[in-house]
Amino acid sequence: MTSSEQTEDPRALADRRLEVALEKTGALDPRAVCRERLRQLKGIDAAAFEQAVGHYRDRLIPSIVAGEEPFTAWVEYGRTIARLTFEGRTVAIDRTGLAREYATPADPEALVLHLPQGGRGRALLVAQPREPSPAQQATRDLLVDGRSTLRER
Repeated sequence: MTSSEQTEDPRALADRRLEVALEKTGALDPRAVCRERLRQLKGIDAAAFEQAVGHYRDRLIPSIVAGEEPFTAWVEYGRTIARLTFEGRTVAIDRTGLAREYATPADPEALVLHLPQGGRGRALLVAQPREPSPAQQATRDLLVDGRSTLRER
């Protein structure tokens, strides 16, 4: 860490490090998905929302400042918010549509979904590629948005 980074606001430093990582990898910024999920969580479970905010403040930002890879750290934060929303498991969908258990480091080309335990209800979007493949888009349409028809190309 440089001397200027040591005096910089930790949130600003973490944001700057994420932006550099996004530029380098071409990944889609996961913060918008996290903000939307937080808004929804606040409306359904205030205690879980406070837990998610505490995780952001006490774990996410310090981990990025300490050198954790920012994109993966944010995807993990998205998974934390999803787990606070409901029990389930997280999967990564590759460009061919193949689903695997999510594993770190986060792949910027994967569609990452949190699936509800027992298969009831819609999946939660955790992260998505900048340009999803047709298979990824169809998976999102069905599992997250509940769409049962294919999009026109």
